[in-house]
Amino acid sequence: MSIDVIRKDLPGRLRLRVPMIYRHELNAQGLESAVLGLPYMRSAKANPLTGSILLIYDSQVGDRERVLQDLQHLMGLSGSITALALSSRPSDTLPPRQVKRRALSIPSRRPLRLESPPPKTKAAQWHATPIPDVLKILDATEFGLTPPVAQERLQRFGPNSLEVSYPRSMLSFFVGQFLTVPVGMLGISAVVSLATGGIADAAVIGGVVLINALIGTLTERAAEKTINALGALLPSHAGVLRGGEKRDIPLEEVVPGDVLILVPGAYIPADARLLVTKNLTIDESALTGESLPVLKRHGALCDPKAPLGERYNMIHMGTLVTGGSGFAVVTACGRWTEIGAIEALVGQVSTPQTPLQQQLDQLGTRLAGFSAGLCVLVFVTGMVRGQGWLKMLSSSISLAVAAVPEGLPTVATTTLALGLGEMKRRKVLIRRLHAVESLGSMQVLCLDKTGTLTMNQMKVVVVHQGAHAVVAVKGGFRDAAGEMIAPALLTDIRRLLEVVTLCSEVKVTEVAGQLVLEGSPTEKALIEAALLGGVEPLVLRASRPLKTLNHRAELRPYMMSIHSQGSGYWIAVKGSPSEVLGLCTRRWVKNGLEPLSDDDRRQILDANESMAGDALRVLGVAMGDADSDAIDRPSKLTWLGLIGMEDMIRPGMPELMAQFHEAGIETVMITGDQSATAQSVGKRLGLGHGGDIEILDSLSLDQLEPELLANIVGDTTIFARVSPAQKLRVVKALQKGGRVIAMTGDGINDSPALKAADIGVAMGQQGAHAARSVADVILEDDNLHTLIAAVEQGRTIYGNIRKSVRFLMTTNLSEIELMLVTTALGFGEALNPMQLLWINLVTDIFPALALAMEPPEQNIMKKPPRDPARPIIDRQDSLRLLRESTLISGGALAVYLLSMARYGPGPKASTNSFMTLTLAQMLQAISCRSEDTSILTKDRPPNHYLDLAVAGGVGLQLLTVLLPPLRALLRLSPLTTSDVLLILIGTGSPFLTNEAAKHFLTAPALGAQKR
Repeated sequence: MSIDVIRKDLPGRLRLRVPMIYRHELNAQGLESAVLGLPYMRSAKANPLTGSILLIYDSQVGDRERVLQDLQHLMGLSGSITALALSSRPSDTLPPRQVKRRALSIPSRRPLRLESPPPKTKAAQWHATPIPDVLKILDATEFGLTPPVAQERLQRFGPNSLEVSYPRSMLSFFVGQFLTVPVGMLGISAVVSLATGGIADAAVIGGVVLINALIGTLTERAAEKTINALGALLPSHAGVLRGGEKRDIPLEEVVPGDVLILVPGAYIPADARLLVTKNLTIDESALTGESLPVLKRHGALCDPKAPLGERYNMIHMGTLVTGGSGFAVVTACGRWTEIGAIEALVGQVSTPQTPLQQQLDQLGTRLAGFSAGLCVLVFVTGMVRGQGWLKMLSSSISLAVAAVPEGLPTVATTTLALGLGEMKRRKVLIRRLHAVESLGSMQVLCLDKTGTLTMNQMKVVVVHQGAHAVVAVKGGFRDAAGEMIAPALLTDIRRLLEVVTLCSEVKVTEVAGQLVLEGSPTEKALIEAALLGGVEPLVLRASRPLKTLNHRAELRPYMMSIHSQGSGYWIAVKGSPSEVLGLCTRRWVKNGLEPLSDDDRRQILDANESMAGDALRVLGVAMGDADSDAIDRPSKLTWLGLIGMEDMIRPGMPELMAQFHEAGIETVMITGDQSATAQSVGKRLGLGHGGDIEILDSLSLDQLEPELLANIVGDTTIFARVSPAQKLRVVKALQKGGRVIAMTGDGINDSPALKAADIGVAMGQQGAHAARSVADVILEDDNLHTLIAAVEQGRTIYGNIRKSVRFLMTTNLSEIELMLVTTALGFGEALNPMQLLWINLVTDIFPALALAMEPPEQNIMKKPPRDPARPIIDRQDSLRLLRESTLISGGALAVYLLSMARYGPGPKASTNSFMTLTLAQMLQAISCRSEDTSILTKDRPPNHYLDLAVAGGVGLQLLTVLLPPLRALLRLSPLTTSDVLLILIGTGSPFLTNEAAKHFLTAPALGAQKR
């Protein structure tokens, strides 16, 4: 195995040419990992583009001859360099640099040994098995499966997919309607009716049950269909090696033995054992709940019983690559993965309930108990008054059925489903049901600047070199006097433009005589400016070939590229002005090079502050020489100047921020820009309600203890120069204040903060898959204005559920109050069992569902967010419900007593009270449309569904006295003109009184609360 020495002039440093790593990234990474196992090796950097490796070692322990001998020995033992890395001993026994590698050859092809399914005993210990043994068990190689073998395994094991959860059938929904407490009570009532000879009554009860069941089936099925549509947005393909070649294949075609290609943003389609890693980090939050990405390595673990979260050499289905790169061999697919086992254990029996649904269930249970107690009291009171026990039992059971708001769960589910559909229509995709509620209570919105508040369309506008600044315009550059500068006169500035062209990740190609740029908006803007300055990127890059490109990192806020220059190397750097300036010892001027003085540094930093104050993103640019292409931190560079770029604020953003503020939502900007730039952008946006803006930068952020940070963040409007990890700190600190936090983001590194926030909001078009997969809300059109519509809809959904609950509780309480008072006072039976069942059928369902479709109130976005800790019905609400129900029952009771005084006890009085109570409940549905605006309010948005429900209810109620068969069934009497007038007075009085109370009591109280 030939190894050629390229350079050996420095002790402890050796550059070698190794043919086996040329254009073979997997071999290059494997060689790096293997060589680092030598005890004297400090660093190793393999370059598959050139087929070379740079070794830096402790010359006191190992000399050049030993390095060559050890490397030759290792390579002589293996037919594949990658096997050097794959054959590592368990990594937990020694530190990485002290682990001695042993080379094992890759096994030759043998017949497939995998059982179907893969053996659990082996699968459970993949993390503790050396990689050569893993490959042997899977009958695989580091080059991946051949297409024929992969196809055979796909046929044998089946598609890589989880078990499908089939939706409930229509019959299942229908049967479920009968398994409730109210239906059980109706069944008892039917039995009692049959026992007392009421066959017709029993038939009507059966009809009521059937109609309720049909309505419940249709509404719940439609709602669950909408809710079940929520879920993860998965990519359709995965990158694998097949026969040593990179291929994109459908996720379903991934099989055991496939080698996955791991790059930032990649979705992990199966469980796999890592073969080679390079700074690989994985977001495992979907599996383990860990919010921060986990650093992975490929060495075997010693502990076969290591818990899932500590298996650092394994990756699992459903997780995401957030950084670094690597390769991994698939060990399990589909239902045999860890996440597949969890889903099988859970079984997805039912859609999880939101906190609001749980509140409503608990409320319904308490109301059922309360109503049952009152009905028992009615029964006992009737018995004491000498009523027959069968008659009182039938009345009490019917009252219990009518009083229990069995429509609560249906109304809540239907309202949520309708809200989801409306949000989808507005380009808002809700991925988790709880987000619907959280949107309505959002108190703080954390905004990423680039791409969210701005257009993410960068443009170079100023280049500052020495004491001069030129302005970039369409077609070229202008000087301070506004005169165009010829490209030939841009000598000094062109040097700066050449550096940003070389220190760039933009791919430049020529198509049909035109240059095509591929890269980020910022990087492309720099190349476009260089083109204006007369730079030819293809010619320049050919003259100085790229050797190494180091991107910005957590502790390195600048990009650095190293290029060949004759027999040496040349460095190009761009990034944070203060950081880049700190690497420089001299500067470029017209007369050549001169040392950087303290005054020079102050002038440069002042210019940087001035440019940043104009809302420009400013980069410092420098260059220098180097003696190798493996430099971690350059020094003694030459300062070239500053380059300022502008990212235009999206149209309508200041007005949108004002809308959020009017809705009581605080806006916070989190950005990687300098403080001065961030402050200028914040002022233009109107952050801080147009007042003073408090800024906290990353340096101050790192120095604050968590408790102190939690106290400070509440008054901070902008967080500047913030890294992805610091974003997570900011979100968690804001949450400690007990507020509901929303976070927007679109990049891979935004994922931890998006997941930690109460509401993670990702962009649907430009957002990375990693961001979309952890977000609760996705803006499909990438338009932040859509979010204000989502907040409005979230508030509307919660408000509509409150309206339905208010209606159901006031009407049901009014029935109990009327029956309890008339029975206790010995005034006979104000309502018979059939009338109670009729009220339950007519008033309970359709008006409540219609209230769930109520359009947003006009002032809904002028109210502060609701307190998430506040129950849906608190003490103040209970008092209001009691007042309203008492007025309704009081009106019916007054009509009943007046009718008794005129006609005596019997059907006449019962008919009048029945008509009064039912019609008053219909009007109560209209009153429940708003808590603080009365029917006198102008420009009230219409609700045609409620109009139809109320009109239909009133029409059905009139039929009860107009149709003789129905009148006989309900035991009603014909109405006289005086009866009609009395009923209208008894119906309208509670309605008008409640509306007046809203106008004179509720609205002023809410106004005082807002002030």
